[in-house]
Amino acid sequence: MNYRIQILDDHNIPYVIIKKTYKRVSVKYNSNCVLEIRQPIYFPDVEMIKFIEKHIDWIIVHKPVKPLPHEKYKDGDSYLLLGREYTLKIVYSNHQEVIFLNNQIIVHTANDKNIEKLLDKFRFQQAEIVFNEILYKCFCSMNKHLIKYPTLTIKVAKSRWGCCYIKENRIMLNISLIHVPLTLIEYVIFHELVHFVYPNHSKDFHNLLSLYVRDEKMKRNELKFYNIIYK
Repeated sequence: MNYRIQILDDHNIPYVIIKKTYKRVSVKYNSNCVLEIRQPIYFPDVEMIKFIEKHIDWIIVHKPVKPLPHEKYKDGDSYLLLGREYTLKIVYSNHQEVIFLNNQIIVHTANDKNIEKLLDKFRFQQAEIVFNEILYKCFCSMNKHLIKYPTLTIKVAKSRWGCCYIKENRIMLNISLIHVPLTLIEYVIFHELVHFVYPNHSKDFHNLLSLYVRDEKMKRNELKFYNIIYK
């Protein structure tokens, strides 16, 4: 690679430029979350840069979230919920449940095998409550721009925090958002709601989003610190 692409550097997107006898230009993320830029030998570097700049929205949206190695949960571990660290307390008992108590998340379980399953069920329950409350709040704030209240889907996603399905009037939120602060969940939801008005990342999109998230850029950068997939 004998040149840099400034817009990718600005967005902290790792990339590699591969020059070969390709028939056309293409870009895709590899298994290591690095953007592979496949450039035909005859294709000028300056045109390649223009191509990347033109498609930067797609590149950002599809940037994978690289997971950290997963370890089994054990007594005394930290567990991040809504941006706050809690201490896991494992209690062995005949009944199975997860409860809050002060600064602890207490897992009642018959054996270690069920800990992960119980915590996963717990975070989905919390996400259902929290995400729906914030979605309602955000929708009410934007009701003059929106026509119909969207349905909400919560799922495990490896490449994005959220997604807007305009034709289905539906929003998908990554379950991992339950681990980040409320202000960042609100940012992601506003981001997806604005897509119902502007299905792109144009200047109009960012202007409208900035009416509801005044520190949009700061929130976007802050969210990068939480690029972790919890299993």
